[in-house]
Amino acid sequence: MNPKEMPKLPLVLIAAMFVAGTIAYPHLPARIPTHWNAAGEIDAWADRSFVTVYSEPLMALGLYVLFMVMPYFDPRRRNVLRSKQVYFLVLELVTGLLAVVFAGTLLAAFDPSFPMDRIILVGTGVMFLVLGNHLGRVKPNWTMGVRYSWTLSDEVVWVKTNRLGGRLFAAGGVLTIACAFLPAPANVIVILGWILAILPVTYVYSMVLYKKRHPEEMAPPAERDAQAADEEPDAD
Repeated sequence: MNPKEMPKLPLVLIAAMFVAGTIAYPHLPARIPTHWNAAGEIDAWADRSFVTVYSEPLMALGLYVLFMVMPYFDPRRRNVLRSKQVYFLVLELVTGLLAVVFAGTLLAAFDPSFPMDRIILVGTGVMFLVLGNHLGRVKPNWTMGVRYSWTLSDEVVWVKTNRLGGRLFAAGGVLTIACAFLPAPANVIVILGWILAILPVTYVYSMVLYKKRHPEEMAPPAERDAQAADEEPDAD
């Protein structure tokens, strides 16, 4: 991806995280919370260090670089570029979530009673909700979207499956936000339930739709191509 085309918002958020971390670092306690259980209780701590404090901004920076180079490895790079608005939106959403987690971790370091679990669930839910409403706009590619051999072999199957997946993601986002106000373990059960449901539902839907459109084929072209590549003998 051309660096000039990359969105600026993630860079602003990354810079803000580094600045906030630098300002807060001297005032942070010696021990910083690093993990919360399903009940919202801190169950892991780490010593204050560069890696501990700057882990989220470093992850966000690495993610930005990864998103810059990933399209070059996609056989359908042109479609990634045609879907770059959604591609950039994914980067912005994930970077935004990392920024929220980073800010929450700093606040929880000063006040361990800070409701970090609710912040994470609401932030994650909003990300899924927004992403779900845009998933149907993604063109067939190997980088993002609901990618099965069935969807990659037929654009109609791709569009319909990703629209279904988008609706499921949006509904899952709403459920995740609601889970921020549910007690454990009910919140974990609900979240795992919708996440585990998406994979088989979209897979079966895409398979049935593909077989209806191509009843004469035993396997979709994308799957046959992958099998053929695996069977090619290695060059001496």
